[in-house]
Amino acid sequence: MKNKDSLHDELNDQAPFLNTLKKGQDGFRVPANYFDNLEAEVFRQLDAIGATTKPSPATARPSFWQLMQQLWQPRIAVAFAGICTLALAAWWYFTPAPADAPVDLAATQISVDDAEAYLMNNLMELEPEHIAMVLPEESLPAITLDLPTTKQEKTAPATELELNPDDLEKLLQDMTDEELKDLML
Repeated sequence: MKNKDSLHDELNDQAPFLNTLKKGQDGFRVPANYFDNLEAEVFRQLDAIGATTKPSPATARPSFWQLMQQLWQPRIAVAFAGICTLALAAWWYFTPAPADAPVDLAATQISVDDAEAYLMNNLMELEPEHIAMVLPEESLPAITLDLPTTKQEKTAPATELELNPDDLEKLLQDMTDEELKDLML
């Protein structure tokens, strides 16, 4: 860094007027204890000219509209919307789902023709025991599958199944072409 003498010489060369100001009084002197007595002096002068201060009003309760204006500030509105969203999501998540009430089949109105059509189209989905419980004995198919219950019946030679011609016709109609080919082999 340059030494002080060279800076002083450079300042004389560039701006001699500034150099002379520095040597003299700069004019910015504050009287002693000026800031200690400033407030009291200002209020004394105000009282001298008759200026009075209004008493500060008691903190009034804000009106409804002032509260609403405060609530509609963007940050508060976003926070309120977030809280409402979280509360709604928690309510939806923790509310138990209603149990599916069993349908009373006796109360439903299904015609006999509809029930018969459904059963005839979905015979493969039904168990033979369930069909046997519902149908009267005279309506049961001619094929019976009696499982042997005694030891003698288990060792006895198997008898051929008796097929009603109508039942045989239904079986053949329900079979696919591939199943028919397998029967032929």
